This record gives sequence, C-alpha cells and structure tokens, in this order.
Amino acid sequence: MSLILYEGVILVVYLDHAASTAPFPEVLDAMLPWFQPCHIGNPSSIHSQGVSARHAIEKAREQVAQMIGADPSEIFFTSGGTEANNAWFRCLTKHIVLTDEIEHHSISEPLKNACVCPLPVVMKYARVWSDGSVDMDDLERLIIENKKALGAVSVMWVNNELGTVNPIKEIGTLCKKYDVPFHTDAVAAAGHVPIDVHAYNVDFLSLSGHKFGAPQGIGVLYISNLIRKEPWVYGGGQERGLRGGTENVPGIVGIGKAAEIVTKRLPRQMAQWAHLRDVFLNELSVEMDGEFHINGDTDRRSSAIISLTLPGVNSESLLLLLDQQDIYLSAGSACSASDATTSHVLRGIGLSEESVACTVRISMGFDTTDDEMRQAAQGVASAAHRLKAMYS
Repeated sequence: MSLILYEGVILVVYLDHAASTAPFPEVLDAMLPWFQPCHIGNPSSIHSQGVSARHAIEKAREQVAQMIGADPSEIFFTSGGTEANNAWFRCLTKHIVLTDEIEHHSISEPLKNACVCPLPVVMKYARVWSDGSVDMDDLERLIIENKKALGAVSVMWVNNELGTVNPIKEIGTLCKKYDVPFHTDAVAAAGHVPIDVHAYNVDFLSLSGHKFGAPQGIGVLYISNLIRKEPWVYGGGQERGLRGGTENVPGIVGIGKAAEIVTKRLPRQMAQWAHLRDVFLNELSVEMDGEFHINGDTDRRSSAIISLTLPGVNSESLLLLLDQQDIYLSAGSACSASDATTSHVLRGIGLSEESVACTVRISMGFDTTDDEMRQAAQGVASAAHRLKAMYS
C-alpha cells in the first residue's frame, strides 16, 4: 500500500502487512454487490435471494479449498484466525496438546483455558532452534512419551514475527506415523508459501483473510474429513452445524476471491518478495555498514517478513521516528501490541532482553515496490544513526 505524490515521491511507506494488509481491488469489487438491496438474502432462506447467497458461499468454499489443497466440504468459515485457533481443539478426544513456546497467543491462551471432557488441556512444549523452527527430534520424543493421552500436535506453518517456515510436511508425516491429529496455524502462510493440507497430512488449519488480501473479520478453519467434528458456536446450525449464526456473505465472498487471486500469483509473488528483501538488505548494508542482524531461518522462510535487530537502537524510539517520516513498521505481532511484555517469540529463540528491545519487523504486501523498500532502508538507517548519536 503506497500513496504517490505527483512528482513520484512516495508519501506513505506501509511495511506492516503481516499485521494487516489491504483487500485487493478485485476483492472489493466482488464484495460490493453483496451489500446492495438486491443481494441481501439470508443464505438459509429458500427464496431466490437466499439461494443466490448460498451459491456465493459455496463458490468461495471451493476457492479457499483450492488454495490449500482441501476438499470444499472441509472448509468452515469463521470471523478470523483467532476464532479458528479457538475452535479446532474442541474436536479432540484426548487432553494433551504438544506445541512450542513461540506460537501465536491465539493458540496458547485458548489452550490454557480449555478442557477436553472432563480434563483441562495440558500443553507440553517442544524445543525450538534459534532460527525459530521446531526441533523435530524433541517433538518425536514428546509424542512417544505422551502417546496414551495425546490429543494433537499444533505447530504454526510460518512464524509471524520471524518469517521462518516450519517443516510442516515432516511434522505431518510424524503425526501420521503415530496416529496423532495435527493442527497448524497458517495465518502467516496463506498467500505467501505453497499449502497442500492433504499432501502434508494436516488435520486442522487456521486462516485469516486480512493477511492475504481479504477484508478483516473473516477467516477459515479447515478440518479434515477424517476428523470427528464438534460445534464451537451453537445456534441455527450454519456451517454444517459447527458454527451457528447467519453467515457473513460479503466477507466470505471476499476471502474466496482473495484465495483465487493469491493461488494464481503465488510463484511470481514469492520471487518478487525475495527480490524486495534483497533490495532492502542491500540498501541497509550500504547505509549502516552491516551493523544489524537478521533473525530467523535464512533459507526456509517467507521472504515477505524480515526480523531485524539493530544493536543499541531502541525499537520503540525507532518506530516513532519512522512514523514521523510516514514509514510504518512494527516491533512484532500487532495482536500483542497492547501487552507490555516483550516478544515471547524473540525471547523463545534465545535473544537477550537487550536484543529484543532493539528488534523491528518489516513485512511486505502484494504491491510493495523497490522504491518503498529503498526508502524504508534509508529511513531506518537515518533514524538509527540519529538515535545512536543522541545516546552516545
């Protein structure tokens, strides 16, 4: 998302797309008719407007299914990624869940307060490496040790702060070997890396529309047809009895269209993000003489996310200076911005409190340009030099 002055100067550089990205214009066009009087039918109604709305929902279900390699019958619409992450474990029959300590809070917090009749959920944590990927040997050890009461494994596909891509195919194979259900939070993965739930033996998967070009307020929970299902919202029996309540037709149409777009664009988009990442880091290297560190896996990663540590430069002060230049980055997950504690992800991969306090996240969108990345790198370097001079 960028605004350009008439002389070609970028007015706004928005590089916080991992927090929220703008809907594609085609998505808005697809949604607009469903706000009009001629398309206000309830999808549960049997008149023509209701039937039209139902057809639109089922088309979107097919579009999302194609994006992740699922069957349309396995797609359930939610209000977002957080709801999906609060819903999947209601299908479990055993109370131990294996995860890791750098999962998104919308995974860890619900599990801390959940029960699998009648026992409270017990979370056990696999180690993670310093690049943010899960330790597969430790995960297998925990699966073997807890097999009798093990309900599921939950590991995110792409870390939303680091960009590291976990070995999802290997985790799925491991879970299948021991007959353990596997959930993955793919909120930061959709539209950014290839997803194939059947090929990777994934049983549950969570998505959030506003991370890949759909509007805010719409998400998806994929549940394999091999899994016994339990409702998480009781009411009128919508979403095949799992989520009661009248469907958000415009939002569902929007997430379907966004899924269609990113499916077509993915290979080209991944190459473009890798190029933009190089543009930013090359420019920053020139401006800062290499005085920074990149967190996360250098190879297995989403190139759209850069976790950048600038020693001696407080991230909050840096972000405030950049804000004055209309350059918008973040210091981590927007969902935890109101929490006064530092990033559990960065602490979890072994960064010191000092390094955590000097780390920012740059996350690119689907229309981010070379010029935006250069301007951001120059802005970061200029602000960092200014802060170092102030406190030296």
